[in-house]
Amino acid sequence: MEKTKKQGFFKSIKNSIFNFDSYQDFALEEMKRGIFYFLKLAILFSVIIAIVFSVLQVVVTIPNAKNFIASDIPDFSYSNGILDVKSDETVTIDNIADQVLIIADTKDLDDTKINEYKDKINLYDIGVLVLKDKVYLKNSYTGTSVQEIPMSDIGSIYGKNEFTKQDIVNDINSINMISLCISLAFTVFLGFFITYLIMSILDIIILALLSNIIAMLLRVRMKVSALVNISVHAMTLPIILLLIYAIVLMTTGFEIKYFNIMYRGIAYIYVITAVFLIRQSLIKQQMELTTIVQKQKELKQQLEEKEKEKQEQEPKEKDEQKDNKEDESNDKKEEKDNNVGKEANGEV
Repeated sequence: MEKTKKQGFFKSIKNSIFNFDSYQDFALEEMKRGIFYFLKLAILFSVIIAIVFSVLQVVVTIPNAKNFIASDIPDFSYSNGILDVKSDETVTIDNIADQVLIIADTKDLDDTKINEYKDKINLYDIGVLVLKDKVYLKNSYTGTSVQEIPMSDIGSIYGKNEFTKQDIVNDINSINMISLCISLAFTVFLGFFITYLIMSILDIIILALLSNIIAMLLRVRMKVSALVNISVHAMTLPIILLLIYAIVLMTTGFEIKYFNIMYRGIAYIYVITAVFLIRQSLIKQQMELTTIVQKQKELKQQLEEKEKEKQEQEPKEKDEQKDNKEDESNDKKEEKDNNVGKEANGEV
């Protein structure tokens, strides 16, 4: 197969999804072109995710957090590593999200009461226990046990030795939302791009190995560059679907249980289909080549037969020419003899 004209980025996206025949062209491209295509796709994906996430956080989450602090949390004050919540009762918050529990009690507590609270937050995926001098944090998604964080560390993160609830509300109101959105988007982009790049490289390696196995079973020899390029372009539709799913998940909370299986399954289908089509194309080209060779043989045979006939006719033509010359010579001789006889008889 001959190398085809290079395709633009967005045209490659379109062909990767809708035109399986283009995978023959992708297989013929240099590996670096396939890698650059994937990097562009990953950057575009990460930029969109970062923008959507940052806008949602700035426009929705931060105002909601401010309203939540102002309305649902009792007054409190922090001074030199000690938190004092102005409430006679234990503060319990479990309406933020499913499987999230926050307990705050800054009175003097014994170990029995503290362990009771810790047992409660252990029942949730995310649990926070706030005491006067420390915070216990439980997060099932990180796979770690309950962490103990000194209250002084939280004060250091906030950057103040003393503050109240109203100070936090005022600080939130003074935030420059545009600057925050830009800085947050940049941070999210870097983190998401690096994480997704590492995960996708593993997926591409698996897809390339699958392509190689299918190619060997079909007795099709393919270069490493072809296997990588096919795998990279097979990831196009899954990446776009992942982008749509991520946006829907962030905006609505709608979750698809087996999305990861579907995500990888689509890529496998594209890879297998592409290898089968490449094999069919090679078979078709082989048949066309065989037909051309057969026609060339037939043409050569016809030329040889014509040449042979020509060679056979040449001696006959020469004999005919010789006979013609002899006849002409005899005619001339007879004519000459006749002329001599006429002269001898006195004829003019």
